[in-house]
Amino acid sequence: MFRKHAMDLSLREITLRPLSLVLVVLSGLVGCGGGKTAPVSGRVKLKDGSDVSVLSGYSLTFESDGGKSSAVGELDRDGTFQLSTFGANDGAEPGKYRVAIQPPPNPDPDKPPSKSKLPAKYENLHSSGLTAEIKPGQNNIELELDKAP
Repeated sequence: MFRKHAMDLSLREITLRPLSLVLVVLSGLVGCGGGKTAPVSGRVKLKDGSDVSVLSGYSLTFESDGGKSSAVGELDRDGTFQLSTFGANDGAEPGKYRVAIQPPPNPDPDKPPSKSKLPAKYENLHSSGLTAEIKPGQNNIELELDKAP
């Protein structure tokens, strides 16, 4: 009877020790993935002063200069947005960012996509010419855009 109990204990140790190690490693990785974010809200304006509600649903992508961090947001009808990195509206990690703005996905894949209200250059981080710097504390970003011809 003693041997069976000792054998069960060894089997339990063999099972629990690797599981404990995995949990410790995972908890360490979770801590590494989430940096400190700063709240970021912003507004998009069109240079010609026209109504920005036509951009409702467009998505914004902020990518850090080193490409190590990114944040996303979506334009509301009034041209405002909030950024999210690790959770909803938690902001972005401080640093310098390139910015791209993409139209919303086509709701009907059987129809051709509607023409974008913005020049195509804004859809790419490298060609948009849009940049922003996120600092610790509250950030308010203003982006002024050309309208598509």
